Amino acid sequence: MSSETLITDFFSTPDSKGLKERELLQKLITILPADSPILYDLTFHAAFAKRIFDIIRREGPHTQGFERMQQSFMESVEKIRGILRETKIDFTEDLISSTPESRARLSRLIEDLALLKNWLVGQDGQ
Repeated sequence: MSSETLITDFFSTPDSKGLKERELLQKLITILPADSPILYDLTFHAAFAKRIFDIIRREGPHTQGFERMQQSFMESVEKIRGILRETKIDFTEDLISSTPESRARLSRLIEDLALLKNWLVGQDGQ
C-alpha cells in the first residue's frame, strides 16, 4: 500500500474521526513509506504503550505488576522518542523534547499511531 493510499483510506474511515494530531500523523505517513520498518515500529510501540497505559489507568497503582507495567510503558515511549530522533525529520524535534507541551503532543500522537496500527491490523484480515 502506498502512503497516498494509506492516507486516503485511513483518513476517510470513522476510526480517523478521533485523531488528535491528524496533521502530524499525515506528515509522518507522507514522509515515511507505508511499508517502512520505521512506520511499523512507531505504530507497534504506540499500540503497545496505549494498551499498557489503558490497563494502568483502569486498574490503578495497587494492581499486581503495576511497576513492571509502568516500566514497560516508559520503555515503549522512549523507543518511540528514539525512533523519531533517528528519523531526523524536522517537525519531530518538538516531540522529543521534555517540555510538558511536547510530552502532551507526543502522547496524543501515540494514541493516533495506535489507532492507525489497529486499523492496519484490521486491513490485513480483509
